[in-house]
Amino acid sequence: MSIQTSKEDTTQDVKQDTPPVSVPYAASTRAGDFVFTAGQVPRDAQRQVIGTTIEAQTAAVFDKLRAALAAHDATLAHVVKMQVFLADIADWPRFNVAYAQEMGTLSPVRTTVGASLNGVKVEIDAVAYLAPAGS
Repeated sequence: MSIQTSKEDTTQDVKQDTPPVSVPYAASTRAGDFVFTAGQVPRDAQRQVIGTTIEAQTAAVFDKLRAALAAHDATLAHVVKMQVFLADIADWPRFNVAYAQEMGTLSPVRTTVGASLNGVKVEIDAVAYLAPAGS
């Protein structure tokens, strides 16, 4: 099984959230037919928080997820699992509406939990499955 990591992706959004060189993890990794993203947060290139509401921050995170997946030729349609971390679990109903707007009819399995997120309202990571060619 080959593993491809993506620290220096070709899309600007992923570069904005690419971990600093001193941090030992990649923004996304492909292992065989699976793509794993690191947790994506709503921060810009200067590490400033994007948006002040759960809705705006969720949209920013989804932009970053799309870019991280695209680095390995995957899309949200390939996602089979998402993990969502909310700084305030009371934001869950509003987050869920924003999530549904981003995902449309797609419905991967999902776990949502409350967590301490260092100044942001939401973090999401994803696992995508890319079917082997010819299947």
